[in-house]
Amino acid sequence: MKKQTYLEGCILDKKHFEELFTKYYSMLCIIAYDYVRDRSLAEEMAQETFLTIWEKRNTIVVTDAIKFYLVKATQNTCLQYLRKKKIKTQSIHTVYSEIFIPWSDDYPLGQLFEEEISTILNRTVQSFPPKIQKVFLLSRYREMTYSQIAAILNVSENTVKTQIKIALSRLRNALKEYLNN
Repeated sequence: MKKQTYLEGCILDKKHFEELFTKYYSMLCIIAYDYVRDRSLAEEMAQETFLTIWEKRNTIVVTDAIKFYLVKATQNTCLQYLRKKKIKTQSIHTVYSEIFIPWSDDYPLGQLFEEEISTILNRTVQSFPPKIQKVFLLSRYREMTYSQIAAILNVSENTVKTQIKIALSRLRNALKEYLNN
């Protein structure tokens, strides 16, 4: 069953906006600080994110994945700021690698994302029809080629390709709130 937040499904009015701000502002400041390394600038980035959300309030419906939307929006706000500032001493590749938020064991938000995504992945794979599930698991977890899977299951390679395509499509759909698409 889908976990519901107390705001889920709400149109973003002033009351719900204030609830979002109260609930997530501190977290977004911490995330922004990881990018800009300045407390007041981090607060400005978080406020900018909320300002943008407020300006788009007529088109936003709060879902259970709103925190992921807010995190991504804050990251984008910070990256836009850094791009505008045009850090000239480093290549953009170096900048991204230095400001990348590590999703490691000692980063609690990373653990939360990892657990939620892992749960969604496992639940989705378990919901696959048995043949698709078997093909997918052989491909992704046992790292077998399409031809090896076809030989083991006594099916054509095209059948394997089609079933992998279906599996990946279902996974993308299950993870749409977390993807950049």
